[in-house]
Amino acid sequence: MIYYLVVSGLVSLVFGILFIVAPNKFWERMGSLVNKPVLMVERELRNYHFPAGFLFLTLGTWLSFLVIGDPALWYFHFLGVLFGVVGLFYIFTPDWLLWISNLSGKVVITFDEIAIASRVSLGIVLVMVSIYIFLTLFAVLHTLY
Repeated sequence: MIYYLVVSGLVSLVFGILFIVAPNKFWERMGSLVNKPVLMVERELRNYHFPAGFLFLTLGTWLSFLVIGDPALWYFHFLGVLFGVVGLFYIFTPDWLLWISNLSGKVVITFDEIAIASRVSLGIVLVMVSIYIFLTLFAVLHTLY
């Protein structure tokens, strides 16, 4: 846990300072460098639509039956039904994922534009998060030693 806190605090601090100090052109270049698709999931899943659908349907059924006796876990029933419906879509209409991907591919505003426009406030928040993480690390180390 100590290593996790150190790494997450340092990453948050470095990116917070970069968001505050680095100009907009730096972040636009970083966005164009990183924002490249590695794997087209909808095309790969379309090739294996029946096994993927069967897996989703089995997982949804198993999840629903797993929590059938506990009314406090009602949201798992919803999740099981959702997995079941997605599984049925994969089995009977394998092109639905391409249709939803094309429908959602029409971007109005990207996350990059939002992050670049509010980079200073995002940087301040990340620096504050890193301070909180380091204080938590100090408290953990204080209790251990």
